[in-house]
Amino acid sequence: MADRPKLSAQQTLDAVKAAAMFSALPEALLAGLVGQCRTLRLEVGQQVFTPMQKALACYVVLTGRVRIYKVSPKGDEQTLHVFGRGETFGEAAMLMGFSFPAYAEAMEPSAVLEVPRAALAKGIAGNAEFAMGMLAGLSAKLHEFAQLIEELSLKEVPARLAGVLVREANRHKSPTFRLRFSKRELAAQIGTVAETLSRALGKLKALGLVEVAGSQVTVLDAKGLSELAQNG
Repeated sequence: MADRPKLSAQQTLDAVKAAAMFSALPEALLAGLVGQCRTLRLEVGQQVFTPMQKALACYVVLTGRVRIYKVSPKGDEQTLHVFGRGETFGEAAMLMGFSFPAYAEAMEPSAVLEVPRAALAKGIAGNAEFAMGMLAGLSAKLHEFAQLIEELSLKEVPARLAGVLVREANRHKSPTFRLRFSKRELAAQIGTVAETLSRALGKLKALGLVEVAGSQVTVLDAKGLSELAQNG
């Protein structure tokens, strides 16, 4: 494995704090939790977990990208989601005591924090403030899922795409950013196919909302893009 710069304790803490699930925890409690976790350093294609593996932990992406995917009986892979820095995965199966339902695999050299179920249970049982912080964080996570379900069921593809681009611009804190997904991955994320995605992107460009050069996107009209994302 090639050597890569290690994350400082503060960099790790900042990435975990960015995750909705842990965002409401006071920093001192969060630091105590992180101290009970281990960092996994992954190469491209290295798996974090596989289907039917008991979910004894959830994970926070510190650097890089991790994709969640399933394999059809014919052997075709379907990407369900791609997670980047400050995003969590595997928490639903872990909290419910289930096995993981899919594969998780590094798409590039990555680092993820493994958060043991036992450490979370200990924190919740021993500290009311920790428990309330986790409830608040999980509520934020549920809100994210509710928004995603609304977008997939009620909005047209251009509006779904606009929502992703608004979130990415906010995540990068800049109107210009590089997409962390391929067209195929982005299409899967918003519940469509690559050809329909290309047409939706063309519509956003024609409306003067965005400019695209390869994987680089520039938001030209943030208000207009947000209105399209919200109103569909």
